[in-house]
Amino acid sequence: MYETVRDLVTYERAAGIDAVVVDLKGLMEVQPLSTIRPTGKPCRRCGNVDLEALKAPEGPTPWAEDRGIALAPPSWLESCDLIVSHSGMGNVGLGKDKPRIHVAHGRPHSSFLLGKLESNHVYRAYAEYAADPRWKAMITLWPGFGRYWELVFPRPVYEVQPFVDLARWVPVKSDYKFSGQSGKPNLVVADIWRHDRDPFHVLHAFADFAKGCPSARLHVYGLNKPDVDALEPILGGLRRRGVLGEIMGRKEDLLEVYNAADLMLTPHSIATRTIRESLACGLPVVAGRGCVYTPFRADDEDIDAYAAEIEGAWQIVSEHRDAVRATARGLAERYFQPGLAVQELMRIYEAALIG
Repeated sequence: MYETVRDLVTYERAAGIDAVVVDLKGLMEVQPLSTIRPTGKPCRRCGNVDLEALKAPEGPTPWAEDRGIALAPPSWLESCDLIVSHSGMGNVGLGKDKPRIHVAHGRPHSSFLLGKLESNHVYRAYAEYAADPRWKAMITLWPGFGRYWELVFPRPVYEVQPFVDLARWVPVKSDYKFSGQSGKPNLVVADIWRHDRDPFHVLHAFADFAKGCPSARLHVYGLNKPDVDALEPILGGLRRRGVLGEIMGRKEDLLEVYNAADLMLTPHSIATRTIRESLACGLPVVAGRGCVYTPFRADDEDIDAYAAEIEGAWQIVSEHRDAVRATARGLAERYFQPGLAVQELMRIYEAALIG
């Protein structure tokens, strides 16, 4: 979620919005406003506030910078015009009567299951927002999910097309070797394993595909320890067959992986970040049934159908690699333009400030 928020703030600043990121988890102590020194000097990167000039001349500063984006202290909420929440506000007593908008990054079923299984009651929080007049609207980056949220938040719920930084995620030459476990083809799974949907069936569909293509290798990223503990019997089976490649937790930058791989496998039909980044790098995606962002799609729970889709996609990629990768990049440029998303968000922001 952080990377999506950082991308959003980058393009909001490019559009003229004085947007910063406020981390309420790590910076719960309110910093005095005297430590903030805006000078009006233009930023070298975005033409707005000079991030260097914001830093106090002496003593510790609450300001930091991440790739050209200001990471502001919670006290910034006292001087802003609009609060756009991404991870919730909790009981933070800042911002007083500032109008607020919440961006629901999660999938509704996943959010429901977080409450049921982990006592992380996202739905309950949204119902509480609905009782607070400061919350003017909710935004979902998943078209089709608005109908879920409006049941508990009976104020405007907007659906905004998801986006990706098309300048960062690009087709480049990559010599990545998958830790010496490269195959032909190299297939990648990089989804987070959520309660509502995960790549469980995809791994088995790959296993079926690999029976007829033993040179293939599956590389899996984003695994945490509970994932690995639960998956070890399945991964062990793939390993015994000689088709398991690189297994890794969170990888700092998947750009080289996306550009070295031949196919991305995912169970999702919505434009998850994995799908958006892969397509932007020119990596063709085999997605879940109904996905409009790729020509390769099948019901992941129908292992025969999904395995057949992998086989068909690999045949096309092996024969027309450059053309298929160019098509994938074109799909990302068609669907995931951040500038268009920011234009739509600006209209929502203005409505919240007026209302």
